Amino acid sequence: WARARGGIELWSKQQEIIESVRDNRLTSVHSCHETGKSFVAATTVCWWLDCHLPGEAFVVTTAPTAPQVEAILWREINRLHQRAGLRGRTNLTEWYIGRELVAFGRKPSDYNPHAFQGIHARYFLVVLDEACGIPKNLWDAASTLAANEHSRTLAIGNPDDPHGEFADNCKPDSTWRVIKIGYRDTPNFTGEGVSELVADSLIHPDWVEDRARKWGRESALFQSKCEGVF
Repeated sequence: WARARGGIELWSKQQEIIESVRDNRLTSVHSCHETGKSFVAATTVCWWLDCHLPGEAFVVTTAPTAPQVEAILWREINRLHQRAGLRGRTNLTEWYIGRELVAFGRKPSDYNPHAFQGIHARYFLVVLDEACGIPKNLWDAASTLAANEHSRTLAIGNPDDPHGEFADNCKPDSTWRVIKIGYRDTPNFTGEGVSELVADSLIHPDWVEDRARKWGRESALFQSKCEGVF
């Protein structure tokens, strides 16, 4: 779908993420800096709504702040929507097909779990972007949306905090399909064949070496931002 419908180039870990959403109810991705996390989340949203009938599918996204919802994830959704010529119209937080709302993005800073309740669809997708910063009550509210057989949840972000819901859901004994991305997994280190455009957008060896000198390889910052571990 990404290639044929959207003209989108995905590298191997991004493909693994979307395939996991296809095959698993719960997918949790802890990743280093600059791997295209929000891009692959936006691609997943566009794929989901394009491959299900209007009225049968719905998407809810959230991120810790309004700029992260609007300027990062939904900016990418808007760009992909236009590039692929998808149905309906989008803005910074909503997607309509005709008069029907089929997706929206909300920030959790209002700490109002009731904002997520009362929405139902056969094919429900919940995306928790920058998941480390999302409070537990919003995780609980989001889980009530994705409760049926065909629902899916994607949580993705930097592993900045070893405590909390995101960290728990990334543990080996959790019920989530967990995907870890460190700098060594990315094309600029593995030699995976990607376009220059993709390579230029991903974490670079010079930056990793600079951060190793600045932060130290054993520091929490280096472990999170470069190694992709909590």
